[in-house]
Amino acid sequence: MIEVHVFWDEHSIFGFSVLGHSDYSSRGSDIVCSAVSALSQTALLALNEVAGITPIYTKKDGLLECRVPQDIVQKTLLTCQVIFKTILLGIENIAEQYPDFVEIYNEEV
Repeated sequence: MIEVHVFWDEHSIFGFSVLGHSDYSSRGSDIVCSAVSALSQTALLALNEVAGITPIYTKKDGLLECRVPQDIVQKTLLTCQVIFKTILLGIENIAEQYPDFVEIYNEEV
């Protein structure tokens, strides 16, 4: 099971964590795991390349955790919101199609 934790306050998303493997299929042919991984890694790249920030992240087998820096300016935070919300739309869609393999949790910070 893949667990996606979204870190937010009442106005903004500040990061996410993707933990685990879906076990939908064997490694290397697991389309659910590959799709969630591709989206989460795209978020990390977009924060850097599009928003122009260096996200705080941890990446290892079965885990990608990403947060924006605490001193982020409002204009840049708005760009980050577009990135986070777009990526989460994709992950939510995967979770709807494969509910036994992906769960999303919202965590207030």
